[in-house]
Amino acid sequence: MSNLLVKKILIVDDDENIHDIIKLIFEEEHYYVKGILNGDDFELEETIADFLPDIILLDIFIGKHDGRNICNRLKNNPETAAVPVILLSAVNMDNLSCLPDDTIEKPFDITDLHQKVKALLDKKNV
Repeated sequence: MSNLLVKKILIVDDDENIHDIIKLIFEEEHYYVKGILNGDDFELEETIADFLPDIILLDIFIGKHDGRNICNRLKNNPETAAVPVILLSAVNMDNLSCLPDDTIEKPFDITDLHQKVKALLDKKNV
């Protein structure tokens, strides 16, 4: 299988269990999954530049960082604006103050997560 065909998912969440669950779900289907545990600007930017994710799964509360602010920075940056972002959170997401491509409430349904990721990746490839 060519590496160009492998879809890459970046997880930005401070909960290692979330990383493990998402890796189990998607690595079985040959997605390449990488995770970072904090939203520090330098680490996030460096990881995105090196990893070149096809989609980002982003928690709203990442330690001292706010995923909504990170989402806004990603969507306002020409280099990352086209990368789909799914916000994950256990809190109400009615007034997000950002424009993710989709949202998923924690605890999430595995099938729902899989369908949303696949739909955004399919849409990106059209």
